Amino acid sequence: MTLRRWLALSGVGAAVLFAVSFFSGGGTPNDDASAAKVVSYFRDHRVATQVEALLAVIGAVLLVLFAARLREFLRGDGPDRGLLPNVAFGGAVILAAGLMLDSAVTYALVRSSRLGFAGSAQTLNVLSNGDFYPLFGGLALLLLAAGIATVRQPALPRWLGWAAIVIGILSLAGPIGFFGAILGIIWLLVVAVIIFRKDRVVAGTQAGA
Repeated sequence: MTLRRWLALSGVGAAVLFAVSFFSGGGTPNDDASAAKVVSYFRDHRVATQVEALLAVIGAVLLVLFAARLREFLRGDGPDRGLLPNVAFGGAVILAAGLMLDSAVTYALVRSSRLGFAGSAQTLNVLSNGDFYPLFGGLALLLLAAGIATVRQPALPRWLGWAAIVIGILSLAGPIGFFGAILGIIWLLVVAVIIFRKDRVVAGTQAGA
């Protein structure tokens, strides 16, 4: 496989890991939960919580690798051909940084609970519940830039561009932004598969030449 195909395939891996991490979580204590409840929950779910955080970190690494290929794929022939793809790449970097930050907070929360630092655990729980702004901001930036670039010059199917724009706006829509995250995972998976298949066709054509 060529490097480009590996980078495209990393997008599939990122989408799968995000889905597993996203849907396997849930049920964590609310912001107003007592310190004792927070400590009890994360002691009981220590291994599962740490695995989810690790999957998110691996997914973040794969996302940046895929974003490098996506930036190259979206570039057109116009004078501003690199502008929007570069913005999309920047959004992916912000999203990945947000995921790593969330995982770091989660790990510190589990450790505090295990060591019996009830006050610290309660504070970290509030932070963990509210550190989604870099995630949604990075996701929106990635999708809006990629979507506009695709609509202007459809390296991808144009409907995927419009879908990215809608999902990007939805990601910034307050409490319902979580639906944007779910749809964003699906969009990432579809785009990664399309790019991987196109790279396979190109590789096959070059091999037969």
